[in-house]
Amino acid sequence: MEEQRSTNSDKQERAAAIQHLRESDPERLVADGEAATIAAFQRTIARVPAYRRLVVDQIGVDPATVNDIDTFRSVLPLLDKHSTFGALPIRDLCIDGNIDDVRSLLTSSGHSGVFSFGVNTDENLRRSARSIDTGLQYCFNVDEKRTLLINALPMGVKVHTRATVLAETSVRDDMVYALVKKFHDAFEQIIIVGEGSFVKKIVEDGREFHGIDWENIRVNLVVGEEGIAENYRDYMGALIGIDDFDDPDSKLIMSSMGVAELDLNIFHETRDTVRIRRLAHRDPTLRRLLFGDAAAFCPMFFVYYPHRCYVEEHAVDRRETEIVMSVLSEEMKLPLLRYRTGDLGNAHSYKRVVARLAQTGHPIVPDLKLPFVSVSGRGIFIATRDGDLYPEAVKEALYAVPAVAARVTGNFRILPARDGSATILFQRKAGARPPRKAKTLLLEALAPYSDARPDVTFLAYDRFPYAMAVDYERKFSYV
Repeated sequence: MEEQRSTNSDKQERAAAIQHLRESDPERLVADGEAATIAAFQRTIARVPAYRRLVVDQIGVDPATVNDIDTFRSVLPLLDKHSTFGALPIRDLCIDGNIDDVRSLLTSSGHSGVFSFGVNTDENLRRSARSIDTGLQYCFNVDEKRTLLINALPMGVKVHTRATVLAETSVRDDMVYALVKKFHDAFEQIIIVGEGSFVKKIVEDGREFHGIDWENIRVNLVVGEEGIAENYRDYMGALIGIDDFDDPDSKLIMSSMGVAELDLNIFHETRDTVRIRRLAHRDPTLRRLLFGDAAAFCPMFFVYYPHRCYVEEHAVDRRETEIVMSVLSEEMKLPLLRYRTGDLGNAHSYKRVVARLAQTGHPIVPDLKLPFVSVSGRGIFIATRDGDLYPEAVKEALYAVPAVAARVTGNFRILPARDGSATILFQRKAGARPPRKAKTLLLEALAPYSDARPDVTFLAYDRFPYAMAVDYERKFSYV
């Protein structure tokens, strides 16, 4: 699809959409999303061969009886990439059983061992651009500020936008540096989109080796691929010159979450969700009220659009629930309903979050009247004799000690030890050595997030056996 610049009509449409989300009743938005979910089911059951065979022929559901959200949730099957992409012909998963009008294919990371695919038509891509640009306008005012967006996500992950000037570098840091140095004074702001450890490398090396003065460039960071620690935001904010994250005019470090087979930008942070998560990071009472009694660290905390995506929870065990999603767009070529992505988390109503904030003395009323979703990762950890050790806890500890974070790539591996404890192997940056007392500092920083007392080892860049030459193309396995 050839990207075109935004028209005045596009800008007016974005402004109207944002105003609608500011003024709407939050419960009405959710109710409208539930109605759209039923409509999406009726389209899918009528036009997707594999889904009809599953629901009607194998399970024996009468589609006419699925006319409310409770029935939708109680009688329809849960899907995942193994039962769909891993088992069925791609045509049978698509509208009308063909891929005739498909324009773009996107592969997932393959991290689970099964590849899934985003299958898009021209209309899918236009819809994606509209939704991305609306989010960019809300978060960064791209309609008022001439913006260069640098897409530094891995190869093949496209950011469809008509509201910005787009540069696509994949994970070529040299290209990013060249663009920033040559074009930063030609734009009012730059947005760099990339995976967390790669963005860290860009900012650190850009300052140290390429003379880029990030503090005096209006640069914003959008981090995807995996969740970020709140202490990572602090660490990166210090490098690019954010003094006050609550200042509405400050630069912004935010996160966005996509799923290849569903959409690039399903959930995203806003200034309000960043503020709420940062409060919960510091306030244990708010953290427990929002995320549960066992929450020693904050999950990611996003808004989502109920007219685009229906979100529900599915119990995995007594303590964990996973996110189940249904994508609702009428243009979806490959619609997936009640789809398990493997991400643990919870859905939160707007009113519940506002009430929890008020209850803990934080009278914040988020601007957009959207529901929220918390995403805590894949629930992977190492059980030790002292307590469970999650990668998310290690990330919080690492970035709480900037002197250590600056000497490592951000990649580490947690290994179980024979004595019932664990070992964390950190990959040092090329030529870097950890500061004195680095192990002690890290263990002290880990204590608020985990009771585990692991051994800590820093390995030279080229001796780290799990990513000797980090190419940032693949998701990294921390456990």
